[in-house]
Amino acid sequence: MVQLQRPRRHSQVFGLGGVVVGALLVFGCGPQGATGEASYEAQLAQHLAATGAVMYGAYWCPHCADQKAMFKHAAYQLPYIECAADGENAQPELCQQKGIKGYPTWEISGQLYPGVKPLDELADLSDFPPPP
Repeated sequence: MVQLQRPRRHSQVFGLGGVVVGALLVFGCGPQGATGEASYEAQLAQHLAATGAVMYGAYWCPHCADQKAMFKHAAYQLPYIECAADGENAQPELCQQKGIKGYPTWEISGQLYPGVKPLDELADLSDFPPPP
C-alpha cells in the first residue's frame, strides 16, 4: 500500500512568498515599471531635486496635495519645504525669507512660481528633457 504524505505547510507559505516576489520582479512596484526604468514622474522629481528646485507648501493645503498627487508614487522624492509652523520638519522662517505668499510655490532657478503646475510646465521651467 502506498502512503500519501500531506504537503508541509511551510512549503506552501514559502511557495506563495515566491509567487509574490516573482510578481513584483515581473510587474514592478512603486515608481519603477516592469523594465526597471523609473517613471516619468520619478525622473522629473529626481531632476527637480538635483537642480535645486523646491516646492514650498503646507500639510493642510489641498492644492499642495493635488500637486504631489501628480507625481504619483514619486511624490516622496519631491524637494519639499514645509511652511506650516506646526507641520513636520517645518521651516516657516525660510518660507518667510523667500517671500512665499501662497501654496504651493515652486522655486526653480531662483524664480518663484506660485500655484499648482502641470508636470510639463515644471519640466519646461527646469529644463527637463521631454519624454521620448
